[in-house]
Amino acid sequence: MKNHNSPEMITIQDENFGCHAEHWALLTAQPEVDVPKWLKQALDQPYMPMGLCQNEAEMDARTWLIQGPHKAKVHLSQVIAVDDEQHPIAVKTAFPCFNSPYKFNAVIDRIIASESQAQAVLRLQLNAGSVVYAFDNLYGVNRLQYTKDQSYQVSLNAWAYTLERVPEGEQIIVDDPASIKHHRALHDILQQHDGVAPDNLQELLAAWTPQTPEDEAPVAVDFSKMVAYLYGENVGQEDEAWFQGNIVGKSSMQFQESTYTLYDVTLIREDHLPSTLVRIATRDENLKNFEIGEYIRGNIWIQVNIYDKNG
Repeated sequence: MKNHNSPEMITIQDENFGCHAEHWALLTAQPEVDVPKWLKQALDQPYMPMGLCQNEAEMDARTWLIQGPHKAKVHLSQVIAVDDEQHPIAVKTAFPCFNSPYKFNAVIDRIIASESQAQAVLRLQLNAGSVVYAFDNLYGVNRLQYTKDQSYQVSLNAWAYTLERVPEGEQIIVDDPASIKHHRALHDILQQHDGVAPDNLQELLAAWTPQTPEDEAPVAVDFSKMVAYLYGENVGQEDEAWFQGNIVGKSSMQFQESTYTLYDVTLIREDHLPSTLVRIATRDENLKNFEIGEYIRGNIWIQVNIYDKNG
């Protein structure tokens, strides 16, 4: 069974897709001991998310996506291959995930899938042309449902490898003449147009000339209030990202015997549009003291949950 109107798909070898071992290590110092035990416990209280499927007939008959323990804050997901008689054959992959309450609209521009079809990274196109790459937590049930150009309601969560507070007033000095000219010209043009870029912006930038010695002086750019997102460079591992953003919410959740701090952070901020938020989890005691309003940055593994279409 195949969806002939699916988004563009790139298939890569499973070994080039990355490994979940480092992800499990974010949940326990002894993954080789705890993870098999947790996965067995999850199968004692399993449930199968439906994702975009309306009934079981729409689900992939050769794959089960099992999560558990039921109602736990952290879902232990196992993608299991089954035979023609619906008997389990093998576990294809297993990974941890959780939910974020923040939903936004996105189109699936591209699917980067493993050769075994056990997992995928989605290239999500947002409202104003921004792009986010995220590991698809529900690919095991959703992969036959995705449609080209369809808008979906998606939510982003992430696990933190590293986080750090952005120093107040952090700056870089721009002293390259061409960069100085571009910065000064853009500032002047936007001021003259009430902060909105005109249609002939490139022409105005090319025609701009400095009027005073100050217009040619080095520029100090404040990066301490910057929101930025850079996805991974390797195909199939674009979900491994670097970000900088401000904290707009903070809470916690329990899993097993650990308390996880949850930071709701601005991942993408665009003029005149709602911010794109990601909920980031960490169990590291050294990363639990950031507060709402502060800017943080670091390396994260981004995941996406997709349950609904728009329209």
